[in-house]
Amino acid sequence: MKILIYHWNSYNQKSVENTIAAFGHSITLYTQKPGSIEKDTEYTQKLIDRLRCHRYDLLFSINYFPVLAQACHEALIPYVCWNCDSPLLAMYNNSVFYETNFIFTFDYSNYEEFKNLGVGHIYHLPLASGTDMDFCASAPSFKYDISFIGSLYEKNSFDDIAPGLPDYLCGYFDGALYAQLQVSGGNILEKLLTTDICMLLEEMTDYHQSPDSFADIRTLFSTTVLGFKAASMQRILYLNRLSVYLNRNKFNNRRCFLHLFTDSITDTLPFVKCHESADYHTQAPFIFHQSRINLNMTIPNIKTGIPLRVWDILNCGGFLMTDYRIELLDYFEPGKDIVIFEDSDELTDKAGFYLSHDSIRNKIAQNAYNKVSALHTCRDRLKNIFDTISKEIL
Repeated sequence: MKILIYHWNSYNQKSVENTIAAFGHSITLYTQKPGSIEKDTEYTQKLIDRLRCHRYDLLFSINYFPVLAQACHEALIPYVCWNCDSPLLAMYNNSVFYETNFIFTFDYSNYEEFKNLGVGHIYHLPLASGTDMDFCASAPSFKYDISFIGSLYEKNSFDDIAPGLPDYLCGYFDGALYAQLQVSGGNILEKLLTTDICMLLEEMTDYHQSPDSFADIRTLFSTTVLGFKAASMQRILYLNRLSVYLNRNKFNNRRCFLHLFTDSITDTLPFVKCHESADYHTQAPFIFHQSRINLNMTIPNIKTGIPLRVWDILNCGGFLMTDYRIELLDYFEPGKDIVIFEDSDELTDKAGFYLSHDSIRNKIAQNAYNKVSALHTCRDRLKNIFDTISKEIL
């Protein structure tokens, strides 16, 4: 097929493009960015002209973009996307109902939501590793005891707007955020935003949406405001507790350390060894491979799905300790392929155990690598996508 791929800086962009090309498809990258991802009339018309002029069979993108869906709808060619973020607020747009769309999303709860709304061509498809490096023949030479690569989300919109909210509303949100931290593998933030509170938020905040959007303030506030704040609180809390635990104990008769790779401000993490952010393609795979333990802490916005970080760690032969999401159990066996923790106490206890038991830890990492490399590659996922759309289109 002749495929136009919208190219942007998603973590798995390069891997996806290489895999599609390896299938034998003719691909062209489209790098021009729209003024707005929801509506840009001039941009849409130029894209329509290009699609028609070059007779592409389909347009592909990582994540859903309404402007791309609009162009494909008018040009009468399929628009195929694979979402690596959830929830993706751009999905709450009337264009999502176009019959020319073929939308693949990794979070089952997100798939279920839009399927129930009446979206026709929507499918559940887990993510796969975004790195093409092969560590299968390379025994790890460990440089790090425990590592986490990611943001602390310390610059979040909740902290920006909280000073302007009434004390009682701030108190309510503080309680909601604390309650979220007690929940393992679920998201209660949206449910805690009652109708009365949503009405207050509409009055107090600068709430605007495009005419084609049907995202309500409950969805927007629970994800873009409370979700990121909750993630920030969880990551700072867990990293601090784990680093203090490591500082007070020895494992295999030596001191171990927690390493954080981030571009965030780290003043709140006095016992963590903090490093600059790791380049996703050139540095992160080696950190995953050379860490005795790799951590994953999932933002609450992802309700059931498995984030990209999990697949990347396992694909690099890394040992993974992750918080709970229900879809993990569809693909991995806890204690055999991965290790799941449900609170900070369990995180510290299990980290101590696996730092003290190298052979058990290495066996688990090898089991996961074997499973991911055999069944859950980017090639496997994209074959699923092309097999699906071929059946639908032909």
